[in-house]
Amino acid sequence: MEEGSSQDSDETDETDPDVPVETEPKWGSDFALGRVPRSMRYSWVSMAMEQVAQGGCIAVVVIGAQLGHKMTERNAILAVIIGNLILAVICIAVGMIGCREGMTTAMIARWTGFGVTGTAILSVAIAGSLVGWFGIQAEIAGEGLEVILPLKMPWLWTIANGAVLTIVAAFGFRYIVGVAWVTGPAFFIVVIWACVTSIQDPPLTKEVNDAELSLLQGTGIVVGGYIVGSIVVSDVFRFSRSKRAVVSQVMLPRTLSIVAYMIVGVIVARACGSEDVINIMNKSVGIGAVVIVVAGEMVINCTNLYFSGLAIVAFFDTCGCHIPRPLVTIACGIIGSAAGAMGILKRFINFLEVLAVAFPPVAGIMCCEYFVVKAFRVNFDETRPSGEMPKSAPAFLPLSIVSWLSATLLGHFLEGMPYLYSLFGAAFVYAIGNCLGLNIVIQNCPTNIFRNSNN
Repeated sequence: MEEGSSQDSDETDETDPDVPVETEPKWGSDFALGRVPRSMRYSWVSMAMEQVAQGGCIAVVVIGAQLGHKMTERNAILAVIIGNLILAVICIAVGMIGCREGMTTAMIARWTGFGVTGTAILSVAIAGSLVGWFGIQAEIAGEGLEVILPLKMPWLWTIANGAVLTIVAAFGFRYIVGVAWVTGPAFFIVVIWACVTSIQDPPLTKEVNDAELSLLQGTGIVVGGYIVGSIVVSDVFRFSRSKRAVVSQVMLPRTLSIVAYMIVGVIVARACGSEDVINIMNKSVGIGAVVIVVAGEMVINCTNLYFSGLAIVAFFDTCGCHIPRPLVTIACGIIGSAAGAMGILKRFINFLEVLAVAFPPVAGIMCCEYFVVKAFRVNFDETRPSGEMPKSAPAFLPLSIVSWLSATLLGHFLEGMPYLYSLFGAAFVYAIGNCLGLNIVIQNCPTNIFRNSNN
């Protein structure tokens, strides 16, 4: 988990020359409102381990098990591969922007089509969604731990789990990477152990419905399960050293680990005739299931909370308020853990799934603006060499809001691959609007970011 200044020369040579110069951060700030400088970037191995640990999530195995239980084995594996290739393309595009500019998703959005007002709305949506999913996963982990180590108080397990994750996320990305070095290998070992054991001792009766899901529906489930995380990968890949590193980190550790764990879920579900992965693994490896439940959601849920904290900090910045990121992260963790312990979040899963359809248009607009339209690209290019932030940003861009809302509705009402429909729909509307001269900027305003800010 070492940083750029302590790496071998071959790692240093891969660093892009246009990565911002160094500046000292405040404790725990993690450059929430500024650019990550060259000296604070992480080695390829450390970034790769963090990505592997993100892929090593019990929810990923559960998705694979659902597909294996409701599709033919061939179609389930195809859905896993196709869905993850789609996610990889999105991650690479968004991650390369984050790496080049060294900014969080919420900050990049100010100059990639959303302006200050649009970014404020986006920040609230990101934070609300990720805090919700943090609480849901903490609740699921609490229930899983209660099954394995019964105390008749699942809410206590949820609170304890949420508290540990909140502490790690509050300390910042460096500590998340440190945790990944432990949980990633532990999860891998126990999952493979459980998989082999369950296959060797399958139940006498199996119930598998091969025809319940089509290949298109299965692919949509895979994409939908990770689409929100793919939209905000700039929050992680701003710590990467080069665009080439981003591509390799997405394709190798991230995508391969997710594909592998999903296929494990498919195999286990087919062998055991059930999609109840936690129960199957509990019977297979006993106390090892505790490792699966805890390690299998620790890094991904830490990043959920970490991302939500960054988004809230960016929101308050648009109002001219500067609040320390660790305090915001702790507040988000308390809210998510409490809601999860009370068991109220599962009632909002449908609402959170609707929000998931609203995020792909964000990536479509950002990538279209940054790589194709480039109406605001000069703001990045002029300030990147010095490591400063642009001094002004458009206050309001009606075209991006129209593109965002129309594409979200398109994805919501069309069946099949709503996430892709909304992503490409937003990019198309935004590009056509710019060609027709409809991208009207309503007032430029100061960014409220202090020069060389490290907050």
